[in-house]
Amino acid sequence: MADSFFKKENNKKKTLIKKQKAQKRQERKTSNNKGKGFESMIVYVDRNGHFTDTPPDALTPTYKPTPKISSNRS
Repeated sequence: MADSFFKKENNKKKTLIKKQKAQKRQERKTSNNKGKGFESMIVYVDRNGHFTDTPPDALTPTYKPTPKISSNRS
């Protein structure tokens, strides 16, 4: 039994949509941003509280411990 005109057109549309979906899937695979290194995800906070990509200077201490006062009771 032969297919009608509308069945042929619907089959053409379905195959076109499948091709478009396959193309989109392939594009997503090639432009995948996942799996980047851990270093690219690190964000640092500077003294003013702003986010930066560069690590702080290792020579300048950001925390200065205060000396503890001990009471020597005898």
